[in-house]
Amino acid sequence: MKLPKIYEPGQYETDIYALWEKSKAFAPTGEGKRFSIVVPPPNANGNLHIGHALTLGLEDIAIRYHRLKGDQALLLPGADHAGFETQVVYEKQLAKEGKSRFDFSREELYKQIWDFVAQNRENFEGQIRRLGASVDWNHYTFTIDEKIVKRAYATFKKMWEEGLIYRGKRIVNFCTFHGTSFADIEVAHKGEKGKLYYIAFPLADKSGEVVVATARPETVVGQAGLMVNPEDKRYKHLIGAIVNQPLIPDAPIKIVASDKVDSTFGTGIVTITPGHSAVDYEVAHEHGLPVVELITHEGKLSGAVPQAFRGLTVKEARHVVAEALDKAGHLRKVEDYTHTIGVCYKCGTVIEPLLREQWFVDMQPLANRATSSLRAGEIAFYPESKKDQLINYLENLRDWNISRQIAWGIPIPAFQNVDDPDDWIYDERIGQEIIEVDDKTYRRDPDVFDTWFSSSSWPYATLDFPDSEDFKDFYPLSLMETGGEILYPWVSRMIMLGLYVTDEIPFKAVYIHGYVMAEDGTKMSKSIGNVINPLEVIDKYGSDALRMGIIASRVPAVNRGYDHRKVEDARNFCNKLWNIARYVEDKVGDRTKVGELEPKTTADHWVLNKLQQTTEVISANLDNYRFAEAYDALYHFVWDDFADWYIEASKAEPNLPLLAFCLESILKLAHPFAPFLTETIWQTLAWEGNSLLATNRWPEIPGADKKLDGQFEAVKTIVAEVRFIVKAIGVRDANLKFADEPLLSENAELIKQLAHIKGVTEATEQNGVMLTQSPYKAWLEIDEKAIQKYLDELAAKRDAAETTIGQLKARLMNKSYVENAPKHIVDQTKQNLAEAETLLANIEQEQKRFTAGNR
Repeated sequence: MKLPKIYEPGQYETDIYALWEKSKAFAPTGEGKRFSIVVPPPNANGNLHIGHALTLGLEDIAIRYHRLKGDQALLLPGADHAGFETQVVYEKQLAKEGKSRFDFSREELYKQIWDFVAQNRENFEGQIRRLGASVDWNHYTFTIDEKIVKRAYATFKKMWEEGLIYRGKRIVNFCTFHGTSFADIEVAHKGEKGKLYYIAFPLADKSGEVVVATARPETVVGQAGLMVNPEDKRYKHLIGAIVNQPLIPDAPIKIVASDKVDSTFGTGIVTITPGHSAVDYEVAHEHGLPVVELITHEGKLSGAVPQAFRGLTVKEARHVVAEALDKAGHLRKVEDYTHTIGVCYKCGTVIEPLLREQWFVDMQPLANRATSSLRAGEIAFYPESKKDQLINYLENLRDWNISRQIAWGIPIPAFQNVDDPDDWIYDERIGQEIIEVDDKTYRRDPDVFDTWFSSSSWPYATLDFPDSEDFKDFYPLSLMETGGEILYPWVSRMIMLGLYVTDEIPFKAVYIHGYVMAEDGTKMSKSIGNVINPLEVIDKYGSDALRMGIIASRVPAVNRGYDHRKVEDARNFCNKLWNIARYVEDKVGDRTKVGELEPKTTADHWVLNKLQQTTEVISANLDNYRFAEAYDALYHFVWDDFADWYIEASKAEPNLPLLAFCLESILKLAHPFAPFLTETIWQTLAWEGNSLLATNRWPEIPGADKKLDGQFEAVKTIVAEVRFIVKAIGVRDANLKFADEPLLSENAELIKQLAHIKGVTEATEQNGVMLTQSPYKAWLEIDEKAIQKYLDELAAKRDAAETTIGQLKARLMNKSYVENAPKHIVDQTKQNLAEAETLLANIEQEQKRFTAGNR
């Protein structure tokens, strides 16, 4: 079958992917080494975005490369139930229907969300196919599949039995809008312009007052104490003193010392609110101070505050309490204050630190082991700097709150004795709210696991390690490729849990990619309207153009804007490769055999050497996950070397076996980057029979004569200069003459073909424009009138350049201009002068080339 004139990706991509699936091309086969990647599971609640296109593109390039290398390559797909995020998405849908989560029981809400996610799955999987990811669909995994749930329970039980899991009432990050807690890593932070209130606390002995600065005056109505830094000379004499609370005179509190106080903040004296600050909770515990819970889980002031303030929201209470303090004469001043606050990353509600009984994981033993593994270099990082960042994070890790107060997720398998709140048991009968054990009644914990807890088992749970005989040798994974935003919440936990559960590192290497930003470098946002839909890009340019365009010039961990020009350039590359294939197929015809590979001409030897070098460069780059560099090497070989030089050279003396070999080698090299295009072309190659490119082998390039290779480089130099001269003067009927030069004589027809000139012949007498870039004595015979016309044009350009230089120099010699003009204007003038002087030098060089003494 011959290729049509135009490549239209949409006509082929669906059929090509179906062909791969039907042929079971994505299953790991063979006897080579095992190479495995598990796709970071995208959230199952929506469509794939441009970041997923980058993730799947990078992973698929690596997988297809290793598959072609003969490795048993495995790319496992999956989806993340994304507990909190999916429930939020579904709640928004309920809101549009005039409903809320409170209209349903926990079980009803769970079932509805399950149905919602199931409806999205077919669409979700179709998008992965459109992106060309060669995933093993037979082992698709969902993070609430039975095997993942069992693994989460087994891990929880192991930690329970070994004392790493504990239940305690501690300060947690709580979103009062969504009614759930978060781990520290999940809290978003933003700057907020607020007020700093300076409040007077009278000393109980009536000897004066102390002034405290706080951004939260609403908490003043129930403090446990005040604290100062023990080294602060201003307040050493007040340590142990008693003060009265401004609006609660019958509740005196004590001033204590703590090195946790920043003496430079406000007045150097701060309040102690142990029910709403992890630091204050620790201080209160050290000094035996009472722990008062001033704010409820609904974000309102509790019954622990004076009657006048109960039931007010935090925002309302801030204003009302400040007014009361002012009216009572305790508010000394208010000033503007900008500080950083924690907010819910989905709704923006200010996170309240609240006391709550939750399940926690003691992270120190896990973090210590992970840190030791990282320091020992057991996991490679791309870039290397991410390893140090991760070590620093692990060294400062606090215990992990794994309880979430939502319906959608994996229920925590823990039950509480209804008669003894301290009696908890592990039991997996989570389908029952009440169970009986040893004549005792236990009630199921209503919470679910933090999604990161279950997904931390992703590398080994997806492979059923160590139980599965099929995949156990694919663990540890060869590569974990993911975005930098989940280095701490996910990558760190996969390492810790992997070492804890399997006693092995979960992956040998981690590749971190940066964000795909908007074209102007800002973050993509639906509200701004600058989000790029990858499927729309595919509709316009094709899947291969998207994946090549999005990896072009991209380096690990660096955020880069989406650039439609790179996608267009990749589309043009696809068209170029298509046209190359059309040319070669036209020359080779319908032959099922094209003969023995044998380089004959200097161009043949040159292209084989170039192909060998390119194959080695691409291999080395992909072995080290330098995706952009590998693509760049492929691009320039195909476009610059093969298309621009070899194909043109082959027209002088075609070598069909070599043309066919080069095409099939290029298709193999390009396949990881452009799988749809290359497979489409491959299926039309008569000499390849019914083979499949996706499961073929990486090219092996035979050596060629390096001396003849060098001769073609010399020919290229001559041709490039001839092309330049002919284009500059604007003539067509030029003749290249040379004096007794064997290389030129042997390659005369080739030079004529490549340079597109009238002829290449030997001569004894020089009469034309000398070539200056080549060591060979050769010149171009060109009509004298054409040369003179060009010299006249150069003279005019020289005059203009000299005039410009004179004007710019005069401007810069003007002291008033240099001293008074804006610096960027003066700098631009200097830049303009440098450019004008460079232009003049080039013009003078050209004039010398064409003057009578050089002709």
